[in-house]
Amino acid sequence: MVKKQMSFAEKAARHKSHKDWKTVKYVKSERSEKTGSWRFNESFIQLAANENLDQALARMEQEVKALAEEMASIEESAVKIEEKVEEVVEEKETEAETAIKTEETEPEQSVKVALNN
Repeated sequence: MVKKQMSFAEKAARHKSHKDWKTVKYVKSERSEKTGSWRFNESFIQLAANENLDQALARMEQEVKALAEEMASIEESAVKIEEKVEEVVEEKETEAETAIKTEETEPEQSVKVALNN
């Protein structure tokens, strides 16, 4: 059987969700830290149908700040977990050291008991 080919109109109608968005090329000029010359950074930004460029940039900045806050909280919790792990490891090491010391002293005691008998 032959596969039915879609026409261009059918393909275009299939992507109706993207019609609510407009794509804009945003060019930002910055001074280079190394050379001091101007650099132009280009990016494509999707705008909602009722959104202007300033609103879209503010929305993107808020998203970046939210992600930075989330990453900071994740890093803080990771540090706390690492500290707890280190405490547990130190406790286990001290327990192991005391167990080794008691095992070393016990054979001596058993020898003394055997000699007394």
